[in-house]
Amino acid sequence: MEPGDMPGESRMERKKKETRQKIIKVAMDLFQRQGFNHTTMEQIATEADIVRKTLYNHFPVKEAIVDEYVRGLSKGLAEATIETLHHLPDTRSRLLAAFDNTYEWVEMNSEIMGICLGYRIKNMCQGSGYSDEETGTQSIVAEIIRQGQQAGEIRQDVSVKLLVKLIDILRGSIVLDWLNDTSKFELRQEMAKMVDMILYGAINRVSSQK
Repeated sequence: MEPGDMPGESRMERKKKETRQKIIKVAMDLFQRQGFNHTTMEQIATEADIVRKTLYNHFPVKEAIVDEYVRGLSKGLAEATIETLHHLPDTRSRLLAAFDNTYEWVEMNSEIMGICLGYRIKNMCQGSGYSDEETGTQSIVAEIIRQGQQAGEIRQDVSVKLLVKLIDILRGSIVLDWLNDTSKFELRQEMAKMVDMILYGAINRVSSQK
């Protein structure tokens, strides 16, 4: 069994996975060399040495390739971050650390992130073709919230799923606003403000104590 293979995975399933990963690598290389808009599905199929039908069986459009690429990176970032979170003292510091790692990558890859988010929003609106698989960021946020609830820092009468969804909506809105004008604000600073609002609300605590 090769690294990354799942127990009980058939030879055909492994071959499909290998082909899918090859498509992603070839496509992302082409996007980097000649630009997303100047790359066609036909070029991707040719470079990957597969027939177009095979390519379309895996990915219906170029944007779907970018989405899966970002999901893979998100999972990798989450796995790299999760071990460091246990050494942090509270929910706020864990969320800030997780988002700092994630959005450092976003800041350096704004074009790719814009394509990915546009594709996800389009498919959510259409109600089809969108992956329900949890992203790396969603999984790490869910774990941080669970730890916060166990520590008594976060109320337990609100489900982890609902809190993750709320954070998703807010951070997605922030990223879209930032992508429209990346000079408008510092992305990671805005995420830190969002974390504070989620944990402490919008009330000015200094004023409320007077």
